[in-house]
Amino acid sequence: MAREQPNVGDLLPLLETSDLQQLEEIRSLINEQLSTERGSMLLNGLVDYFLETNSAQALHILSSVREPHDKHLLDKMNDCMAKPACRLPTLMLLGHVVRKQPSWIHKMARYPLLLSLLKCLKVSRHVGTKQQGEMVWFVMMIKILMELLVAVRTRTVSLSL
Repeated sequence: MAREQPNVGDLLPLLETSDLQQLEEIRSLINEQLSTERGSMLLNGLVDYFLETNSAQALHILSSVREPHDKHLLDKMNDCMAKPACRLPTLMLLGHVVRKQPSWIHKMARYPLLLSLLKCLKVSRHVGTKQQGEMVWFVMMIKILMELLVAVRTRTVSLSL
C-alpha cells in the first residue's frame, strides 16, 4: 500500500509548535517533500507562509534550500520584490540565504533578482522613514552580494556577516 503524501499546506502552520519532537517531524516531512518534488509549488507556498507569518522555522528551511530549488527560490524572491509590502521580508530572507553561503550563490549574478534589487534603489525625492529603512537594507544587501560574488569568482570567500 502506497504511503499517502501529506498536504504540506496543512503542515506549515504546525511549524510554530512548541513541541520539539513534533517540530522535527514536520521539518523532516517538508524537507523530504522538497527533496522529491522538482516543481516550485511547495517552495512558493513556504515563501508565502514566511511572508505572511515571519516564521523563524520557515526562514530556517528556506535559507537551507539546495539545488534544484535555488532557481525557484530566486524566482519567487524576484517576484516578491515587485510588491512593496513584501520587499523588506524578502530582503530579510535573502540576507539569511546569503549568510548561509549556499553552493549555488554564484548563480545569483545571472538571475533577475540582483537587477530587481538595483531597481528598488531608484527612489523619488520624497522618501518616507519606512522607505529609508528599506534603502539601507537594499544597499547593505547589494554590497554583501557584490562582495560575495567577487569572492566566489576569485575563490576567496571571507565575509564577516
